[in-house]
Amino acid sequence: MLLAALVIVSCTPAIKVDEEVSINRSNADKYWEQYNLEFSNDTLLLIKRNAALVSDFTVKNFTVAANLFTSGEAEGSFAFHTGPSGDASVKGYSVMINNSDYRSGSAQKTGSLSRIRNNFIRIVPDGAWFAVRVEVKSNNIKVFVNEKLISEYVEPANPLRINGLENMRLSEGYLHIIKTSENGIIKIADLRITSHGNDIPPVDDSFLNDSTGEMLSLLNQQGFPVIDFHGHLKGGLTVEQVREHGRLNGYNFGLAPNCGLNFPVTNDSSLTAYYNEMAAEPVFKAMQCEGREWITLFSPEAISRYDYIFTDAMTWTDHRGRRMRLWIPEETFVDNEQQFMDMLVARIVAILSQEPVDIHVNPTFLPDRIAGKYDLLWTEERMDKVIKALVENDVALEINSRFRIPSLAFIKRAKEAGVKFTLGTNNGGSDDLGRLDYSLKIVKDAGITPEDMFLPRPSGDKKVMKTGLPSKITG
Repeated sequence: MLLAALVIVSCTPAIKVDEEVSINRSNADKYWEQYNLEFSNDTLLLIKRNAALVSDFTVKNFTVAANLFTSGEAEGSFAFHTGPSGDASVKGYSVMINNSDYRSGSAQKTGSLSRIRNNFIRIVPDGAWFAVRVEVKSNNIKVFVNEKLISEYVEPANPLRINGLENMRLSEGYLHIIKTSENGIIKIADLRITSHGNDIPPVDDSFLNDSTGEMLSLLNQQGFPVIDFHGHLKGGLTVEQVREHGRLNGYNFGLAPNCGLNFPVTNDSSLTAYYNEMAAEPVFKAMQCEGREWITLFSPEAISRYDYIFTDAMTWTDHRGRRMRLWIPEETFVDNEQQFMDMLVARIVAILSQEPVDIHVNPTFLPDRIAGKYDLLWTEERMDKVIKALVENDVALEINSRFRIPSLAFIKRAKEAGVKFTLGTNNGGSDDLGRLDYSLKIVKDAGITPEDMFLPRPSGDKKVMKTGLPSKITG
């Protein structure tokens, strides 16, 4: 009877089912092997690289919660279901601890279920306390940061794994907390462990077992930054609905308001209000710059709060002074196809060269009346002019799933030239988020690697603060 009441076996001490154990200075030796661990009262300090705690017990279903603090450049992980060494690359899973700014340290940030449900969004900064909770119940893993569900994974009965990760799966094993960086400090306070019984029913995994689900799983295992950088809260869509869609499918989201003349966000006040509304949400905060007039409506200071900004070349004025919106047939004028294409390419180059944007979205879009001639009109010479402007101005190129553009030929030429890429949907409402199918197909067919992908600039390196805004509109 006693053995049946325990989820932790063949180890001492045992933690009874539903018993919460708090780990502090007085009892740490009872439950953990300690490596270069230091204390400040009841706060655990991981200062040296490879400073670690490894549990003296094994566990299957459990909840671990703690308050953590990281100083600059500190990185670590919480691993579970590991072997005695605590190495999650051999057995088990690990959750990332990393609050460094973008493009420094690991690309994966706190809350990432590493190599399974990667999180690339910086939720909390270094220098602040934050709460982390990890729940493992049957085949379901959940990772919370400051009570926001960041990563969620339902392990299939026969999980697909790349070479070297065959044993990354749920079982029973040890808990392991380690600091992996040379610099910085990780502080741990109020560390609590609760065991759960083994009679927890599994969660249905059938929605993962299709070709798109398999590709998303494999890309996560390769550390590929699968991020839909181009999402919108339209048609009644809520942030939580977007986040749930991303969590279950295995990718992150960036959400943007439409900012420009005659759009919902038209000045610094409304731009700042939107940012403040989204500040606590674990999504990238993006700004879609609409039309060419946007540069006259917003200040660099308000723009620079956003993780990244993007624009397209779907609104511009032609040689006869006609302002066109290329997705609206009655507002689009194509008097001569070749002349139109030359104007379009010239406008794109001007936008990329003069507007301080990070991503060119909806790229190579053509209006309906000539879209069927895409491959004829997007000649190699025209492609190369746009690609040259992307490279010279350090602008990433979106692979857009809504419009299924650019073409594979364009992407291959851009990749060879060194262009960085993003994935994007540009959903028009609540029912067309999709699953990045076209973007993922292009990633595979073009051989795009994690090194080819864009990630946001650090907060002190925003283009708009370095270059300012153009003195006149670009088209």
